[in-house]
Amino acid sequence: MGKRYYCDYCCCYIKNDMNIRKLHNAGQSHAMAKTFYMRRFEDPLKVLTEERAKLVCNRYFSNYCKFELTCNLSHYSDHQLQQLEVLAKNKRKRNRNKKKIRRLPPSLEPLQLAKLLQTDWTTKWG
Repeated sequence: MGKRYYCDYCCCYIKNDMNIRKLHNAGQSHAMAKTFYMRRFEDPLKVLTEERAKLVCNRYFSNYCKFELTCNLSHYSDHQLQQLEVLAKNKRKRNRNKKKIRRLPPSLEPLQLAKLLQTDWTTKWG
């Protein structure tokens, strides 16, 4: 038996053949799994603004929506939107705290003329 390729998005093994992998990667189920996986790393503020602009999906809240992530309606409950808002606020606070002024190395700092005038250039070497 040859080597098998593991798809991280779909959590499945497939034959390690280039044509089969291309066919798998072009499939709708792989695209959905990849979208769902990558959605975890999106900015919470972006997701919050997108979901607030949508109407509520009645199919999803009645236990089934065949469109899942490609649905044009929101799949977030009010409670989940509130949690997402808290995440977005916390992320904004962390970003504000990280914006501290970093000093440049001495060789890249602008010249200070007052210090140059105070320098004693008559130092003898050797």
